[in-house]
Amino acid sequence: MGFPRSGTVDTQTRSGTKDLVAAKNSATQAANLGAGDHLKLDTVDFSRPTGSGSAQGGGAVALDTTTAYSNTNGAASLGRFTLKGGKVYRLECQAGEVLATAGSVQIQWADVTGTPALLGSPAIIYSATFATGEGSSGGCIAFYAPGGSSADNFLVEVRIVAVAGAPSSIGDPAKGAMYAVVETI
Repeated sequence: MGFPRSGTVDTQTRSGTKDLVAAKNSATQAANLGAGDHLKLDTVDFSRPTGSGSAQGGGAVALDTTTAYSNTNGAASLGRFTLKGGKVYRLECQAGEVLATAGSVQIQWADVTGTPALLGSPAIIYSATFATGEGSSGGCIAFYAPGGSSADNFLVEVRIVAVAGAPSSIGDPAKGAMYAVVETI
């Protein structure tokens, strides 16, 4: 006799397991560093369930790892996550090291399915040489319930919302890589 409700269960939530994608960058982002651009997360470090093709991950969360970079709203792009509707998500990101003579980069999660909608609170990352920032860094977290049904797709990204100074790069993997985790909760 089989168990009537057999399957994988998350022991913390007492429900089905969470879908998640943990992503990082494989190379320093040295272009597309202005306000309105986004972080080029291009490598899936871990995902549950696993997937393949241009959208790495699976289930309710996937990362685009192969489409050419675009900052056009609603378009597929390297570094953008696709989320299924009807769920609640926890979005977290660390931008890594910012190189600039002086200055900072402000990042924030954004839904770019249509007109960009900023999510959660921003994080400001100061360059290591910025005298008053002293190399500080920050991360941003957002909780997001896009609505819709599982047939609806939503695009989210870690958007660069403001830049002070002239950054030359973000997220050197050897010094302080970008890292993001998107999961259902």
